[in-house]
Amino acid sequence: MRINCPVGLRQRALIASAIAADPDLIIADEPTTSLDVTVQAQVLQVLAERIREGAGLLLISHDLAVVAGIADRVIVMRDGRVVDSGPTRDVLTHPRHPYTRQLIAAVPSGRSRGSRLASARFEPGAGDATAVSIVREPLPQRQAAGEVVLEVKEISKSFIAPKAAGRAKSVVLQDISFDVRAAEVVGIVGESGSGKSTCAKIVLGLLHPDDGEVTLLGEPWSSVAEAGRRRLRRKLQYIPQDALSSFDPRYRVRNIIAENLPGADSRMARLDRIVSLLELVGLSADHLDRVPRSLSGGQRQRVSIARALAAEPAIIVCDEPVSALDICIQAQVLDLLAELQSRLGTALLFISHDLGVIEHLCDRVLVFQNGRIVEQGGAEAVLRQPQHAYTRSLLASVPDIQRGLSAA
Repeated sequence: MRINCPVGLRQRALIASAIAADPDLIIADEPTTSLDVTVQAQVLQVLAERIREGAGLLLISHDLAVVAGIADRVIVMRDGRVVDSGPTRDVLTHPRHPYTRQLIAAVPSGRSRGSRLASARFEPGAGDATAVSIVREPLPQRQAAGEVVLEVKEISKSFIAPKAAGRAKSVVLQDISFDVRAAEVVGIVGESGSGKSTCAKIVLGLLHPDDGEVTLLGEPWSSVAEAGRRRLRRKLQYIPQDALSSFDPRYRVRNIIAENLPGADSRMARLDRIVSLLELVGLSADHLDRVPRSLSGGQRQRVSIARALAAEPAIIVCDEPVSALDICIQAQVLDLLAELQSRLGTALLFISHDLGVIEHLCDRVLVFQNGRIVEQGGAEAVLRQPQHAYTRSLLASVPDIQRGLSAA
C-alpha cells in the first residue's frame, strides 16, 4: 500500500474502508484533525450522508465547531469522568459545568486577539442573570515590527513525478514573494497541496528553489550550500506539528534542548540554561530526565518550543504547531507563543489551517492556492473582508459553532 499521498486522501480512503461494510455504527476518533478546512468539510459531508442513511456515529473530537455541525448529543469528559452531557444546542449554548464553559471560552478567534486564551472565563452580564460574557486577561504589549528578518523573492519549485506516474512535471510554487520583520507574526493558510509546506522547507533550507532567492538577516540563504549557512543556522528555528517525531527517541529532555545550545559554556552553565528554558515554557527541572514518550502532547510541544528558543533565533517557522492538541492545551501553547514573542521580539512564520488561530495570533496573512499567493494583507482585513474568491471559499468552509447549531 502506498502511503505517500496527501493526508486528506488517506483520511477519505480510511473512511471509505470503514463504511464499505455498511456498518450500523461508525466510531470516528478525531477524523478531521490536521485536515485543511475544505477537506475537513468533505470528510464531514461523507459522515453526514451515512447518518442520513441510518448509521450511528460516535464522534470523538476536540473541535467544538465540528461537533456543533454534526452531533445530536454531546458528552463532555474530563479526567475519565462525564462532567456535562445533553443535546448539542443545550450544552454548547448553556454549558453547566465550569470545564465546558472553559472549553468554549478557549476557542481562538478574532475576538480573542490580544488576550490570554487560557484565562478565559464566563461571567454573568450586568443586570441580566441569563446573559453571560467571556472575559479574558490581556497579553503583554506587543513590540512594534522591526527590520526585515526573512525575505522570500520570487521563488518557484517544481517536482518530477516518479517514472511509474508518468514523469509529469508538477509546479508546486510559482513566483512566491513575502517578507517577515522582527517581532512580527506572519500566517500562511491554504488547502493541502497549496505549497505551504514546500515553502516552509525552502525557507528552512531543506529544499533549494528552482528560481528566486531567500535571504536571512540580509544575507544569502537559499543560494548557498549548507556549509555556508551554518553560521546563520541557529538564527532560524522550527517548531513542527508532531514534536514527538522530531525528537531523537534516545534523548531525554535535557539532551533535546542541549543540542541547540552553544557549546562553549561549562556543564553547570548549560544545565542552568536548560532549566531556565524549561521554566520559560512552563515546565520545571523535574522534566529534565523525562523521555519524550512519557510527556503529554502539550508538554512535548513546550519542549519543542524550548529547544527552538535555546538557539536565541531571529525567526521561528511554526508548522501546524497546535493542530493536534486539545482546546485547553492549544490555548496554553498559543498563550506561550504570544507571550514569548511579545517578550523576546522573535519573528514567527506561522503555518496553519485553523483560521481562528491565524486571526487570533497573526499580524499579516498570506493565502496560498495552487502554489501562488492569491491574497495577502493584515489578518483582520484578509479574514474579515476577503477580496479573493478563494479566500472567501476557505472562510465559508470553516466550521462555526453558531452556524453549526443553526443548521442542525
